[in-house]
Amino acid sequence: MIYAHINSSNNTTELSDINTQSHYKGSSTIYQVAEDFDLNSYEFDIIKRILRCRHKGSWLQDLQKTKDTIDLYIKEQQDKFGK
Repeated sequence: MIYAHINSSNNTTELSDINTQSHYKGSSTIYQVAEDFDLNSYEFDIIKRILRCRHKGSWLQDLQKTKDTIDLYIKEQQDKFGK
């Protein structure tokens, strides 16, 4: 996976390869996707779990946690986003 790092000595952005878990795939980071789509923390967590569940080795557990997060998101944000 490729990450961008800010070099503090000259304040430039550098791309580098970093060893990451095998369940993190793709040409862009999940963080960049979240920023591009202006995701809140609930949406970010839900999408992250769905994207990696088949690759992480705990498919059912990740999907159950995703359901719990969706239920919490609905409960806590329903008044904000509508019914």
